[in-house]
Amino acid sequence: MYFPRFHFKKYFRVLFRPEWRYVLTLLIILGLMTLVFAAVFSAFEKDVSFWDGLWTAYITLTTIGYGDYSAHTAPGRVATVLTSLFGIGCFGVFTGVILEKAMQRRLRKMKGEGSYQGEGHLVVVNVPSYEEIRQLLKELDCNPDFADLPRVLVTQSLPDGDREIPEFLANRLDGFVMGLPSSMETLERANMSTARACLLLASAGVPGMDDTNTLTAALIERNWKNTITILSCSRSETMKNLDHFHIDGGVSATDLQMGLLVQELESQGVFQVFSQLSSNAGSSQIYISRRQVRAWNPDNLEIDVGGLKTALLALDLPLNIVGVKSEGEKDLDLTPSNKRILKPGDRLIYMADSRFEWTEWGPRILTYAQGASVA
Repeated sequence: MYFPRFHFKKYFRVLFRPEWRYVLTLLIILGLMTLVFAAVFSAFEKDVSFWDGLWTAYITLTTIGYGDYSAHTAPGRVATVLTSLFGIGCFGVFTGVILEKAMQRRLRKMKGEGSYQGEGHLVVVNVPSYEEIRQLLKELDCNPDFADLPRVLVTQSLPDGDREIPEFLANRLDGFVMGLPSSMETLERANMSTARACLLLASAGVPGMDDTNTLTAALIERNWKNTITILSCSRSETMKNLDHFHIDGGVSATDLQMGLLVQELESQGVFQVFSQLSSNAGSSQIYISRRQVRAWNPDNLEIDVGGLKTALLALDLPLNIVGVKSEGEKDLDLTPSNKRILKPGDRLIYMADSRFEWTEWGPRILTYAQGASVA
C-alpha cells in the first residue's frame, strides 16, 4: 500500500512551527489535566466511575457545567476549581491564536502578500488611480459576461505610496497580489494559468508602464494562451506591439482622445454619444458577434447586408447593423454597402441593448433575408 509520506512531513513541519508548537503543548497539557481530574474525581467522589470523571472533566474545562455530577469532597472540589480555571485560560489562549491568525491573514490580503487559489477569474494589472479602478469595477458590474467573475488585482505599487489597499477596494476584490506584474512569480501567485482574462491598465503619468504591460501581456500569451489579454496604452505607438506579441486586444487613450476631440469640434455632442455607447451601464452598446456568419448560415446561402437589415426589421429585432469585420483583415467596414455579400468568415458589428444570439435566430433571419435579397 502506498502512503504519501511527503504529506506527513508537510503536516509535521506546520505543527512544529513556534505558534503551533505552543498550541500543541497546551493541548497535551489539557489532555493530561483531563486524565488527572477524572482519576481524582472518580477516586474521591462516591459512585463516580472513571468515564464519568472524564465527562465531568470535559464539562468543567469548557465551563458548561451541566450539574449531573458535582464534587462533595475537598480533593474533588480542589480538582474542580483548578480544572475550571485552567480550562478558562486554555480556551482564552485558543481564541487568541485563532483571532491572531485571522488578523494576520486579513493583513496579508490587504498588503498583497498572499496568492490567489481560485479559477476562472479576471486579473486587473496596475492601479493608475483609485478612481479609475472604481470606475472599472462599476463597468464590470454592468457587463453580464464579467459581472460575476472573481476579480484579482495585481500591482507593483499603490497610489499615494499606500502599502495596503483601501477598505472599499478590498471588499470588492477576491484577491490582491503585490509584486512586479512582469515577473513569472507574481503571475503564478495570481494563478494566471486558470484566469479567464487579464486587463492591463496604463497611466499617462508613467510612460514606461506601457513597456511593462507589453512584456506582461507577452508572458501571459506565451505561457497561457487561453487567457484573454487586453492592453491599455498611454502611447499610441504601443498598439503596434499587439500583433507582434499576439496580444488579443488593446485601447489607446491618446488616439481616442485626439479623434474624439476633433469630432466634437465638428459636431458638438459626439462625445456624449460615444460615452453612452462605450459604457456598460448605457442602454445601448456596440458588439462584435462572437461567431462568424458560417455559424448561423451553415449552407453558405447568399445574403447581402441589405437583406439582413430587412430581415431584422421584419422580425422586429432590437439591433442595428453598424458594420462588418472581415476575416484576416485589420480594417473594419463601418459603412458596408447594402449590396455587400456576407462571407462565411465575416463577423457582424451591431448596436443593441444586449448581446444578440445569432445562432438561435439564424434560421428565421435566413428565411426573410433570402427573400429580401432576391427582391
